[in-house]
Amino acid sequence: MSTSNRPSGLHVILRSSWRRWLVVVVVVVVAVSVVLIHRFDGPPTAGTAEVTVGQDPPTYDQQRRADVTVLLDQWARAVRSGDLDALRDVMDPQADPGFVEAQLRRAAVVPGVPFAEFGYDLGDEPETPVPPSIAAALDSTDVWAPAVYLRYAITGPDASPTRRPVSLVVAERDGRWRLVDDADLTEYRRQTWRGPWDFGPLTVRSVATAAGTSVVMGHPDRDAFVENLTAELPSAIAAVTDFWGDDWAGDGLIFVASSAEEFAELTGSDPSTDVAAVTVSDAVAADGSRPTGQRVVFGPDAASRLTPFTVRSVLRHELTHVAARARTSDGTELWVSEGFADYSGYRGSGAEFAQLAPTLAAIVAAGGPPTVLPKNEDFGAGGARSSVAYESAWSVFAFVADRFGESTLRSLYEALASESPTDSAFESVLGLGRAQFVSSWGDWVARQAG
Repeated sequence: MSTSNRPSGLHVILRSSWRRWLVVVVVVVVAVSVVLIHRFDGPPTAGTAEVTVGQDPPTYDQQRRADVTVLLDQWARAVRSGDLDALRDVMDPQADPGFVEAQLRRAAVVPGVPFAEFGYDLGDEPETPVPPSIAAALDSTDVWAPAVYLRYAITGPDASPTRRPVSLVVAERDGRWRLVDDADLTEYRRQTWRGPWDFGPLTVRSVATAAGTSVVMGHPDRDAFVENLTAELPSAIAAVTDFWGDDWAGDGLIFVASSAEEFAELTGSDPSTDVAAVTVSDAVAADGSRPTGQRVVFGPDAASRLTPFTVRSVLRHELTHVAARARTSDGTELWVSEGFADYSGYRGSGAEFAQLAPTLAAIVAAGGPPTVLPKNEDFGAGGARSSVAYESAWSVFAFVADRFGESTLRSLYEALASESPTDSAFESVLGLGRAQFVSSWGDWVARQAG
């Protein structure tokens, strides 16, 4: 599937694979006036945005945004530099201890990651109410739950930064804003995205690939797998470029998860032991610019269950999703996106039809050729049904390549992956109606399985 911030490639492993209704911590008008007088009369407090003389004084909301922006910048600098003293200094005295400890652990990891950018931005969405249980316990001048985003980019594969949500609560006391917590506020559908650096120490490998630098990162318990992927990346990217062409970034960012929780966080999908890897990205911009937020995420079981052959094919499969993302609409059918990526993944492997599609071959041998294309729901069904869906999707593109050639294969993919109806794509690229195409494909499958 290929949607904004959602997985664009699920590859089966055993198949050869987120206002204030500000809890108005109520401050009476006189008290607000005192705060404002204190804020604007005299030199700014440390950590408070300065007001230019001669301009109308900012409203309370404007000043609060300015002050919290300063706080967010201080937070980002402390984490990125690993400055634990500075990090403790931006924490509210009543900050959740677990939040404080998690940030200290994070600050021990982040300096080792090759970030080109790492910062926090205030969003413009309506404010979220602060739960009364949090606001009352803080006993502060003001409590705020603004929309906040982590903005980051990894040097090499990220030409532009991506943004991920942070469910932040901040508090003001003694004229200064500090951090309280970033726990999810599920009742308001607010959540904090966690990156690999939030799940423990990281092994990070940068490797030169055809068009620049690619990066692989995972935790020490996956070191061997990280090294395997690093070694495989240059040839995988070269193979995808040879198949797709050079109109893509030609690099990749690979995350290796060590737990189901981390995998779910990084992919936004439910963890499954059947899933070897998922490719995610941000929404594709209408101006045709390079997609942002593209990552290939390997699941926690991939290291132990993938063979050298399937490591190679899965990596090429997922990188094909990366290459094709700008040409793939969010509504592209799964048999199109998965079949095309599988064809690329297995391309040049020398494996026979029965090796790549054993379940499909057995069914065809017993009951005759396929007569329908796989449905989206088949891919996530699990078991033999998923295997047949993936194998059938691959075989469609293997058939097109065999009969019409790879140039036509790519043209068909682009037509099928656009928002045009599937039937018109068959007609415009192949000169065949849908029924005629399915029949010809079925006959080809029967011959290959025979």
